[in-house]
Amino acid sequence: MRTRFLVVAAAGLFCGFTATPEYERRPQEHAGAPVARATQECWGQLKGKAQVDWYGHLRKIDETARAESVVTSTTASIVQCVADAAGSQEPDPTIWPVVDAFVKHRFAVPSE
Repeated sequence: MRTRFLVVAAAGLFCGFTATPEYERRPQEHAGAPVARATQECWGQLKGKAQVDWYGHLRKIDETARAESVVTSTTASIVQCVADAAGSQEPDPTIWPVVDAFVKHRFAVPSE
């Protein structure tokens, strides 16, 4: 009886695994694509280029703390914009790494 149960359970697991659609089995390499697109759109909406110029000016006049706050507030604004575009009340934690990398690249902030 126990052997039969194990065989049925193993067959069920195998069939369940092989019946999984391909898009669910694939690695989530494309999972960030909609977030990346929304990030670029939000960058334009929130006048990211102007923020980069302001950041550069603050760095030039040695206002490092204020310059860093521009990067931080821009990142937070874009995260909220992307969350709104996705129709979510709370920002999805997977949004942060995509937006953070994008913003740091645009501001030319070295990675830590």
